Amino acid sequence: MLSTLRKELFDIRPSELPKAFGLSAYFFLVIAIFWVLKPMKRGLIIGYFGNDPIRILGYAFDGAQAEQLGKVLNMIVAFAVVVAFTWLVRRIPRHRLIVAFCLVFGGLFAFFGLYVDNIEVLGGPGVWSFYVLGDIWTTVMVATFWAFANDLNTGEEAERLYGVIGLGGVLGGFVGASIVSGYVREIGREPLLWGLLLPLTAIAGLVWYIHYLEVQQSGREACCPESATDDDATPNAAIEGAKLVLNSRYLLGIAALLGVYEIVSNVIDFQLGVYVEDTIDSDLARDQFFGFVGQLTSAVSIGVQLLLTSFVMKRMGLRIALLFLPVALFAGSFGFLLAPSLLLVGFLSASDNGLNYSINQSAREALYTPTSQDVKYKAKAFIDMFLQRAAKVVAVALNLGLDILTAGGIRWLSIPVLLLIAGWSYVVRFLGREFEDRKSEADSAAPIEA
Repeated sequence: MLSTLRKELFDIRPSELPKAFGLSAYFFLVIAIFWVLKPMKRGLIIGYFGNDPIRILGYAFDGAQAEQLGKVLNMIVAFAVVVAFTWLVRRIPRHRLIVAFCLVFGGLFAFFGLYVDNIEVLGGPGVWSFYVLGDIWTTVMVATFWAFANDLNTGEEAERLYGVIGLGGVLGGFVGASIVSGYVREIGREPLLWGLLLPLTAIAGLVWYIHYLEVQQSGREACCPESATDDDATPNAAIEGAKLVLNSRYLLGIAALLGVYEIVSNVIDFQLGVYVEDTIDSDLARDQFFGFVGQLTSAVSIGVQLLLTSFVMKRMGLRIALLFLPVALFAGSFGFLLAPSLLLVGFLSASDNGLNYSINQSAREALYTPTSQDVKYKAKAFIDMFLQRAAKVVAVALNLGLDILTAGGIRWLSIPVLLLIAGWSYVVRFLGREFEDRKSEADSAAPIEA
């Protein structure tokens, strides 16, 4: 019975174990760092601007509203990151590039580890910078991880292995959020940032290990995605990924899938931020509450990843796997529209992130497996790093616009959420059909172009 259960939930062949568990450990560390940064950056920006609102055109943007402006800043920075990333992947082998990113982030964590608890020294620009740092970590390191993983696995392997690989991420989220929830009020933010240097070092070591395994198995030294032709074909790194996306209905569908999700998720996130700001007074208490929501998120993710992700992706296909999240958010947002409360929006946020970081992310990332290396690195970078942040800016306009028009009646934001989810379901249907066609074609030949 245990053997049957293992095969149904985690169908991993013996030769695949080092790769699968190496990638799972890598993802564990990336998401653990993210969930250490996320509660602290949110607590810091809401607390700082809650006491000193930003005034624009006669309107005061405090706490949660100021955080929305931070998302606009994130998009501007993300565009520069996309250009730099696209330029770098042409020239630097992927494993060395990831190690270089670890070194850069290590320096930034050490810098903020000196000043993040000293508001007088940090000031407004420092608060903005720390908020952007937390977002850029996910922009770069999560996107790079999945590009790396998608390059190592076929569509068939992704359906079997992404369950256990994604499990590493949700376990990392639980550990990271638990650290913040359990210790930030006692020791402050600075020691937690210094502690992130250890998992950064481990990430660099794992990437070299996984790369070594691939070289041993394939006999080739991986370098830059199709670098021999890129510079002549598309010399402008700023538009290279965009051109790939615009020339493919399949990639436009993936972009739409991510864009609609980001708008919906950021509306829910704003609703949570407003309720936390209105009901919790202390800065570190807010950090602790956001850490608790992270723990709840990770508990949902772990349960779903253990019991559903691999089984659903393998037995029912990606289309069904991609429908779990919109169905759950539709039900939760409808409930919040009828009876808004801090408890309900906390559980809605946990359901959103919990399902996204488990079954939805595993299924969405598998969509890239039957595509070319250029798509996996350059088009994916454009979608994940820029279009994702652009969608957040759309959500910012929606959030702040309705917040002003309804005089703080954020429950009404659930109405556009419900409408967007209807369109989301249509995109899922299209992508599920396209993926099956592309996977069948890729299984009988080389990976096809987008």
